Amino acid sequence: MRHRFQPLVACLVLVAVFVSGCTNTRQDVSLLSYTQQTLAALRTQGRATPPDPRLVEAAVSQALATTNGALALLRVDTNANVALLTEIERNGAYRTWAAFGTAERRSITSRAGVITATRGLGGDLMSSSQGQLLELVSKRRAGQATLVLRHIGGEGSTDETLVTCTVRPNATELYQQGTLRQTVTRVTASCTTDMQQFDAYYLVTSAGRILEARQWLGPLLGMVTFQQLR
Repeated sequence: MRHRFQPLVACLVLVAVFVSGCTNTRQDVSLLSYTQQTLAALRTQGRATPPDPRLVEAAVSQALATTNGALALLRVDTNANVALLTEIERNGAYRTWAAFGTAERRSITSRAGVITATRGLGGDLMSSSQGQLLELVSKRRAGQATLVLRHIGGEGSTDETLVTCTVRPNATELYQQGTLRQTVTRVTASCTTDMQQFDAYYLVTSAGRILEARQWLGPLLGMVTFQQLR
């Protein structure tokens, strides 16, 4: 079933935040408790609603105030969850991220602001080859790019998905997330596989840094948005 992986994705959202209500009563609200509500909604209705933006904003503000490390947000379309992530490891151009403020080891790996692999989320993107895409996007150039996404198949085999994308730079806009305030170019990618079509986008600075990427991670994980906060 399509939703079997979703509890694992939801488990990445484990940040406790404090939110002040209209009555000035301070409540301890955990995004983990929201996760449980999400799963209940999936069981009863087959859908979920996004977390209160005030909870996300409060979690981001708390994290920015208590750490100097790199932070990012992961938004998952399939189950409407939001995860606050911190960088836990770096290996050359690759960065590994996990849930902020926890010992949670489910993780994602990124290169130049684009997710290249995931672990522990269910339907994981085990690895990918995205060099052609990153070359065009970081330089804000139009062109054709071919990607390869790899997932675990039956009996432990590796399934490869070939993705062909048409990349186009578009207008500039202001990016405002966390501590970042920068002018970026929106670069779009119209992509196809042998099974489906999807549209991705990337918000890129003049120096080639990708601050936000909306991309497809595979048939189970679907579309996600990865946003840099600092």
